[in-house]
Amino acid sequence: MTLVSPQSEADLTIHGRFYTGTDSRSRPARLSLAEGQLRLDTGSPDDYRELTSREITLSPRVGNTPRYLYLPGDGVFETIENDQVDALSRRIHQGLGARLIHQLENHLGLILAAAVVTILVTLLTFTHGIPALSSLVAHALPDELATRVSRETLQQMDDFMLSPSGLSEERQQSLEARFAPLLASQPDHRFRVLFRSGEGIGANAFALPDGTIVFTDEMVELAQHPDELSAVLAHEMGHVVANHGLRGVVQSSLTGWMIVMMTGDLSAASDMVVVAPAVLMNLSYSRGMEREADAYALDLMLTRGLEPSHFSNLMLRLEAAHQQDATEDSGTGGWSERIGGALSSHPLTRERIEQFERASAR
Repeated sequence: MTLVSPQSEADLTIHGRFYTGTDSRSRPARLSLAEGQLRLDTGSPDDYRELTSREITLSPRVGNTPRYLYLPGDGVFETIENDQVDALSRRIHQGLGARLIHQLENHLGLILAAAVVTILVTLLTFTHGIPALSSLVAHALPDELATRVSRETLQQMDDFMLSPSGLSEERQQSLEARFAPLLASQPDHRFRVLFRSGEGIGANAFALPDGTIVFTDEMVELAQHPDELSAVLAHEMGHVVANHGLRGVVQSSLTGWMIVMMTGDLSAASDMVVVAPAVLMNLSYSRGMEREADAYALDLMLTRGLEPSHFSNLMLRLEAAHQQDATEDSGTGGWSERIGGALSSHPLTRERIEQFERASAR
């Protein structure tokens, strides 16, 4: 029943209260380590115990809160003499990990370093980890899912935002024939061009995950040159080729999941303070996808011999049609422009057209 402890070490005494485990009452007690022997004494012969190191379990230290030593027979020894308990743990070779954690928790430099590392890891997770994982997941999803998502999305838009196109069959066929060479440049993807009246969204175009690209009549009428619509088509093809549709769905889900994991409360996901960062992060992801689609469109237009200025011309006209704030295109770079950019799912128009204007000027 002796402990592995040099007898030359000073005796150790810890004062506290003892719970027998048979009732809720406690009584003053003393736990002592002398000459390698650990003893519990309450002054009553019934509670006197001689113990070995294997028969006790020390609770980890958490600040200066009481410590608990768990004894055989459901007995518990409670004490606030934390330093003495730490000394005991060293003598009986228990709780090395707990003591190390306690030291780390009370080291200001390490706390600050851990906070910085946590912030950096969190930022990298949102800015690089989630987009990379979303891309892998999206490309692993079956084509049937892309088809179903696209079909249901288009159905919802047809029900609430779009209506049948007012363009003549001849006009639609003419545009489809003009688009055919561009679409054929990506034989690995199946594209389908549709036309709708955009009563709810105005002049616009969008791509669905299965390769369906929708032009509104208003967008067709806004174009002053057929190649302007080809430029828009090239941009939407970029979304399909990069699988932005499914990536956006996966990224939104992962971002929401990460927010819930960080807060630890599902109900917190509905709190504006929690939701706002997730929304802004997804808008940032969307802006990144728009830039990718723009870069794809520019490369395709240069490859096919299309003038890049057709894209920038239509973009400027589109901004005017949507009655955007004139300061966005004024190049002032003020606070309103920056705030508008942060809350937009698309990059600023000025930023988007600059690369096309530079390419056109070469």
